[in-house]
Amino acid sequence: MKRLLAAALLLACSSPFWDLAHPLWEVDDARYAEVPREMVESGDWVTPRLNYVDYVEKPPLIYWAGAVSYTVFGVGEGAARLPLALFSLAGLLGVFWIGSWLYDRRTGVFAVLILGSSALYFGLSHLITTDLALSVCLLWATGLILRCLRKPADASWAGPAAWIAMAAAFLAKGLISVVLPGAWIVALLILFPETRRGLKGLLLNWGTLAFVVVIGGWFAVMERANPDFFHVFIIEQHFQRYLTPKYNRPGAWWYFLAVDLAGFLPWTPLAAAAALLPFLRWRQSESRDLQLALWVALVFGFFSASSSKLATYILPLFAHQAILAAHLASRLRRERALERFLRTAALGIGALFGAAALALPFAARWIPSPVPVGFRLTAAATGVLALLAAALAAFSRASRLDDGTASVAPTAVAGLLAFLCLLAGTRGLTDELSVRTMGHALNGKLASIPGDEQTRLIAYDRYPHGIPFYTRRPMDVVNWVGEMHYAKRFERFADRFGDDNTIRALPQKGTRTFVTLPRKELKHFLTLNPPSELRSLEPFGPWVLAEF
Repeated sequence: MKRLLAAALLLACSSPFWDLAHPLWEVDDARYAEVPREMVESGDWVTPRLNYVDYVEKPPLIYWAGAVSYTVFGVGEGAARLPLALFSLAGLLGVFWIGSWLYDRRTGVFAVLILGSSALYFGLSHLITTDLALSVCLLWATGLILRCLRKPADASWAGPAAWIAMAAAFLAKGLISVVLPGAWIVALLILFPETRRGLKGLLLNWGTLAFVVVIGGWFAVMERANPDFFHVFIIEQHFQRYLTPKYNRPGAWWYFLAVDLAGFLPWTPLAAAAALLPFLRWRQSESRDLQLALWVALVFGFFSASSSKLATYILPLFAHQAILAAHLASRLRRERALERFLRTAALGIGALFGAAALALPFAARWIPSPVPVGFRLTAAATGVLALLAAALAAFSRASRLDDGTASVAPTAVAGLLAFLCLLAGTRGLTDELSVRTMGHALNGKLASIPGDEQTRLIAYDRYPHGIPFYTRRPMDVVNWVGEMHYAKRFERFADRFGDDNTIRALPQKGTRTFVTLPRKELKHFLTLNPPSELRSLEPFGPWVLAEF
């Protein structure tokens, strides 16, 4: 069993590095790979740029990390995702450290396996967003805060480290790095009076000053370089996004409940029980269980109240919930009734998802768009492994070993292998998920154009974020603004935005123009310009590439 546990740990810790160089997926993956590429190309590491226009919606941490990776390893998909993989690994190390000192080493090991093999954490370890970096920084910040409050003697090093982690979290996503930890600290001080002994050590140290200097300095530099930055970043991207439906990301009250349940597969029953039990048994619960559960509830409640909802937003609660689940798994031997329930629930959920995945190859005939054979096969393999994970969780008796290893390690291995199959299967959906094929085809066309002829790239109706990455060229946008709303307000970028008249004016003498557009817009697009003016029209999955 020790060998299986070691193998499971190796798989979990290596999983963020699996298939680093897979094609950049639309939209976030490609966007957050392109911004640091333009940072390196321009030499300006202050103002981020997207599609060669100013883009100041998000703080710079993941851009700087990506730019460093490109500088060291060169521009490529693998280098784009390397910082993401390192953040993911730091998250696994974080749950090991917190689980080990707060409970015991076994809990720390189980937390690594549970978090690393949970669906949402695994998925966001392979899709570049700001949420994983934020979550990892907040994990370390809250772990260090808890260390200060529970063990005041360690505040001399844990206090400054907590502020450094919060500064990193701020540079990952903004005010949330202060709001959530601040609210959590207040709740801990009120509900657990013994934690007040560590408050002085947490607040009065050089880390507090370092936080103010770093964040204040960054704000000052950005405001000086980018007019109206404070309003865009704080008012629009924080308050308006949270309080208003301006960004059109609605969701029902139960939205994040569904995300949490699905995101913790194959650990859903265990993770759900672990998050609820400290509150249901609050009189008998240990303070450390309640303190972690408070963070889970706080993050869940905060984002559930938001007017903007995205599945990735609640990732910051996953690590703490994984630690709770790990602790519960290690003591299931004393929870016979709960163990029986969890085994039954695990088998039922696994059977449901396994059957759905297994049915995909046979249901393809009723799906409107073709499903590549390779993806059907990997989906089927995923189904088998998902069913195996559920069976292991259901039938591996924790009582065989007092520490629960007989259930946790095999389930983690099966879950990780299932997600690996799914990740491999996305290669069969490259044209549906990515514009890499279209980008490479476009590069071939651009290379064949005589040097005395100008070229122009246009995105019609929808901006393919990966094209500038693969072509190293800007795209003008027509009938689309999206994330470029900040740049559109400046006259110097006015010629980068257009409408249908831009297409009607094609072709332009002495200029070869390439236009990307969604397939669904092709019929309307062809009414704007006689088809006789087109040199070529090629489909690439849901996209079309037109040449004038």
